[in-house]
Amino acid sequence: MGAAYLSAAVLYILGLSIRDAYELLKRRGRVDTTDTRVFAVVFTAMCVMWLSWFAVGALAPLHLIVPPVVRWLGLGVVVLGAGLSVAGMWQLRGLENIDHLVTAGLFSRIRHPMYVGFVLWILGWCAYTGAVISLVFAPFGVASVVWWRHLEESDLAARYGDEYAQYRAATWF
Repeated sequence: MGAAYLSAAVLYILGLSIRDAYELLKRRGRVDTTDTRVFAVVFTAMCVMWLSWFAVGALAPLHLIVPPVVRWLGLGVVVLGAGLSVAGMWQLRGLENIDHLVTAGLFSRIRHPMYVGFVLWILGWCAYTGAVISLVFAPFGVASVVWWRHLEESDLAARYGDEYAQYRAATWF
């Protein structure tokens, strides 16, 4: 395995780990979520994580021969995921410390469009590149996203009570 590939894999896991650590520290009240320096570190870690994910697939030492239709469907899933993520961020007008329950637009159908987008990026890129080793790293990313969603759901349920329960029952993921 090449140094560039190993570096990308390490950066991917490091980015996930930083975001996971942030979530743990946030839950324990040990991090100030309004501190722009903290936000900058976490946001940078997330950007590095996603960029390195693309490198992991592209630089992987072993690729399956993927039929063209699967490759193009995979790329379409990546683009769809990116679109959901960007549109969700745009609609929220932020990434942290949102002071109201957003239930319109994308959020009227999907509770966490950004997280759905992240999962689509991960899985779509696996299909597009055919990188065998991506199948080893992909579950770490998907598991982290599902865990972040779980933590956020717990916080929203505690904060908005019945209003969130009704919203949750009417939406997916």
